[in-house]
Amino acid sequence: MGMGHNEHLFDEHDLARITKRSVASVRRDRLLKKGCPYIKIGSSVRYLPSDVEAWLGSLPSRGRHQDVPASTSCAE
Repeated sequence: MGMGHNEHLFDEHDLARITKRSVASVRRDRLLKKGCPYIKIGSSVRYLPSDVEAWLGSLPSRGRHQDVPASTSCAE
């Protein structure tokens, strides 16, 4: 799980927005070890865009909310 030089990390709020779910749901899934793969940076949880994209692609089609292009930026 390497990180490219320009790859922006998502936080749990970004993942909630991308999946159209609540932050509480993202946290619950992470605690139950059934959510998107994540990395810990100190006490922070971060998600690699490539991991989010792969995870969403692995969900059954009815569970997929939205595809995340690799170039997605969270800056709005």
